[in-house]
Amino acid sequence: MPTHDIITAVPLAFDENGALDLDGSRQILEYVAASPVQGALVLGTTGEFPALSIDERNAVARLSVEVLQGMRVIVHVGAASRFEVSQLIDGARAAGATEIAVLTPYYLPAPPNEVFGFFEEVVAEAAGLDVYVYMFEARTGIPVDEELIVRLSALPGVVGVKVSGESLELISSFRARLPEGFRIYTGSDGDFARAGIAGADGVISGVASAFARPFVNMREALIAEDQPRIAELQKDIDEVVGAVDGSPARMRAVHRLAGRSVGGRRMPIPEPDATTLERLERAIGSHH
Repeated sequence: MPTHDIITAVPLAFDENGALDLDGSRQILEYVAASPVQGALVLGTTGEFPALSIDERNAVARLSVEVLQGMRVIVHVGAASRFEVSQLIDGARAAGATEIAVLTPYYLPAPPNEVFGFFEEVVAEAAGLDVYVYMFEARTGIPVDEELIVRLSALPGVVGVKVSGESLELISSFRARLPEGFRIYTGSDGDFARAGIAGADGVISGVASAFARPFVNMREALIAEDQPRIAELQKDIDEVVGAVDGSPARMRAVHRLAGRSVGGRRMPIPEPDATTLERLERAIGSHH
């Protein structure tokens, strides 16, 4: 049976010059810590990790483990090279993390055997940590098919996979072939309820970093198998997912509108316009 976990994908705060704002990031993490979700993934796509230095990522890992005490913290340590990943594993371990996610290598093409070899080395170095394979072909250009994920699942220490940008049909096909107890998380916020039917154990949700309540309410209904309430709550999920539209800039805007001192951006993603801000404000009134 799926556990319907909500793992919050946490955005970060930056100042007007693009410098990492650890105080603002702390306020976002404190919101996550106060919400009854099962854990957080930090330094993933929502955290704009490609634009952060190794030192910055390790500083965020330390801050996250500190603020999110008593909660699962999955630190993403993926990078384009093993050299970088090694430093990030060291940083996650030093921060006290026990779970890490590792994106497939990216930018240059990598055939399945190279991807497998990469993870083989990574999990050996990460011995003692639980490792999640992080697949996002739309961003990396690197596919992970059924054969490869089955091979990866057999590596010691690999306990799950985060699937982003893929259909529920692929999740179902993975579930049919992966070992019992191997965790599958979808990155598709709006599919939280449907993902459990497909065999996912829950969602890794950036939207929940700004609007935790609709997801928490949905989890309660899913566990109770309350079908009428699930159908009703899907409307709330659709509303906040549509308002945020996967944008870290919009997630930060929600926190600013809610009174937190969260600054600007680092990557060139658009800030919400006046119409979008009004939509976010309405959603805050109903769901924050």
